[in-house]
Amino acid sequence: MRAAGAVDPRVERPLDAPTREAWAAAQRTWGVRMSDPHLLPGAGQKAGSFAWFTFPPAVSVDPTMLADLGVAGEIESVFAHELGHHALAPSTRIDSLKIRHQMARALTASGARGVRADHAGHLANMWNDLLVNTRLALLQRREARAGGETGEPGIVRAMRITTVPGFDSADRLWWVYRRTYELLWQLVPGSLCPPVPPPPAASAAPTHVPQETPLSKIPEKFREKEIALRAARRAAAEAARALDAVITSVPALDADLAAGLVRTFSADPVSGALRFGMLAAPYLVEAERAGSGDAATAGPMFGRACAADGSPPTAAELGRVLADGRLRGSIPAPEGRSADAGGAAGQGFGVAETLALYDTADADAVMAAFYRAEAAPWVRPFTQRAPAEPEAALPGPLALWEVGDHVADIDWAATVRTSVDIVPGITTRRRTWLDDDAAPAETSLELDIYIDSSGSMPDPRRGSPAVLAGTILALSVLRGGGRVRVSSFSGPGEVAGSERFSRDHVAIVRDLTTFFFGGTSFPLDLYGRRYDGLRTDDPNARRHVVVLSDDGLMSMFGVGNEPYASTAATVRGVLTTATLVLLDRRRQVADAAAAAGYDVVYLETMSDAPAACAKLAEVLHGR
Repeated sequence: MRAAGAVDPRVERPLDAPTREAWAAAQRTWGVRMSDPHLLPGAGQKAGSFAWFTFPPAVSVDPTMLADLGVAGEIESVFAHELGHHALAPSTRIDSLKIRHQMARALTASGARGVRADHAGHLANMWNDLLVNTRLALLQRREARAGGETGEPGIVRAMRITTVPGFDSADRLWWVYRRTYELLWQLVPGSLCPPVPPPPAASAAPTHVPQETPLSKIPEKFREKEIALRAARRAAAEAARALDAVITSVPALDADLAAGLVRTFSADPVSGALRFGMLAAPYLVEAERAGSGDAATAGPMFGRACAADGSPPTAAELGRVLADGRLRGSIPAPEGRSADAGGAAGQGFGVAETLALYDTADADAVMAAFYRAEAAPWVRPFTQRAPAEPEAALPGPLALWEVGDHVADIDWAATVRTSVDIVPGITTRRRTWLDDDAAPAETSLELDIYIDSSGSMPDPRRGSPAVLAGTILALSVLRGGGRVRVSSFSGPGEVAGSERFSRDHVAIVRDLTTFFFGGTSFPLDLYGRRYDGLRTDDPNARRHVVVLSDDGLMSMFGVGNEPYASTAATVRGVLTTATLVLLDRRRQVADAAAAAGYDVVYLETMSDAPAACAKLAEVLHGR
């Protein structure tokens, strides 16, 4: 089975002379060089478009579909459009993933019922196409004027042709998209869409209202829970009605705002994506709530599905995507509207939504990237003195500096040599370093984390402050050259994790996110065995133990596990520090922990765990 976007050599058609000239002209327009496009008759139906782009950089076209739609005469502009995706937006696969992520955030904030990768991808295609086609029309106009020609740019002519089949569509987002081009290209209203936008679809009325059983017929022992359940249902229904009232879309205004975003964010597609998403997402939510199915399904849209790279992101790609600060923080209200208009419900985009968006990727890699990115601002590197090692400092090849990378990484000399016109993410370059650069000197610092995964703890797939806290501690040690071991424990016999200390952050977060959902019984037998026979007089050893739990940790001091009652105190004798980070409002373990020599950090709520562990990293700094 071929990967998404792979070329079948059995159907590929070679480029004839006119097609090759059109390809060469498209490359001149953008000032780029790329390998020949793939002409694949009949492949457009599966790809969802008559032309599409993939990574590594490649362009494919279905000439049969192109001819059927009447756009064959504008093949140069078709080529130029696809080249624009590599030259401008999204330009790289990493930015493509970031833009899609921004659209998913906008959909969630606008009240979408769930994260759908196809909806996020659809909005991402719209935004990228707006950026590319706007710049392409400008470049084509400049070329025409230089040659003494007049008339419409080829991309505008192509857009006129491809908008004919869905001209009178009831899809309001499709209308906004086309009206935005009319504004950007200064076309007469009615050129690409009707002068008046279609009306909103009526909300679908519920087909069935469940009949509630009278409370008198419900057993008394369940009656209190039933009352609470009914109250929760009424609150949810009221919230849904309030959301329907808030979700308002004004197509004429939104098209004008979208045109302004295109002009403002042409050099920063990732930042602009979120703002465009906040304008466009309410239309998909409207269609969803009206029961009209997917929006934007009317007629062939130019470049509508031209991103055909569906391969799942790797762990390294996920790390680069989620580390970008532009993908976090508050969701801006649509420009030109108040914060309570336009459908911005303000839901966060947490780990559950991230897992849903990247459902084809490895779930452990997604969670590792998510928690690592969330932990980054809290990390306080543990350090200890280590022998100085010379740095290799061997420069490697130049690479593209992208918007979102640290500005200090720009190699200005190389950037200016690339082009006198500095375009962030296009002409900017950064210096890489060879793989055999000297790694941080590994030290004897060891952090042994034991994290409670009983049913009373937060589920890591729904967002766990405890896992985030453990990640903060782990990254602090790793950045100081140390090693980490994680054990997740729950009821008797329920313990998982690595037996050895490691510097693999993906494996470490995978162990932190292991979840049993059982009872609480600290694995004293395992704990004692691991530290049995270790020397207590090793001056270079730095052994830290941190236990993250809520109440119920009396089992660590032998309650219910009497044969190992002295284990915690015995192990403490070979440790540098031992700290319990607990949500234990009754202070049940205070006396036992003090007697065994363990420090305790008490939490008011589990949400306090990340800040507490960041402070703990500072307290243990250098010890």
